[in-house]
Amino acid sequence: MSKSAVVLHALNNLTVTRFVEDATLFEKCSKECFGALDADGKGGLSREKLRAGFGKLLPGIGYVSQPKDEINVLHDAIFERFDADKNGVIDCHEFKSLLMETMLAVARGIGGSPVLVALEHGSLLRKAAEHEQSRTSN
Repeated sequence: MSKSAVVLHALNNLTVTRFVEDATLFEKCSKECFGALDADGKGGLSREKLRAGFGKLLPGIGYVSQPKDEINVLHDAIFERFDADKNGVIDCHEFKSLLMETMLAVARGIGGSPVLVALEHGSLLRKAAEHEQSRTSN
């Protein structure tokens, strides 16, 4: 798959679930995404850091276009659900759980029929598509 800003790719639920189920690759991807959002390297994502970058990981699913108050409610729900130690930040392990659950929810939403999606460079769905392409070319 090219490194251009946006490519079109047909995805289905298996594209996404196989990506998540590749434990080594998903762990690496999760750490890379966490590192990108944790720009100051403190090892945790505050609501502000998550708000600033999470939509870039899954563009095109309506996250960015939601009203700010709805996004704030979403972040509160994310923190309630994934901040397991209730310390006010999402650490790397909690973030991996968040990504896994989010990606599997996206897979369920896509379903079994292929859907043509515009995928941005660096997005999780593009990484899933690249994973699928590497599996089928081997």
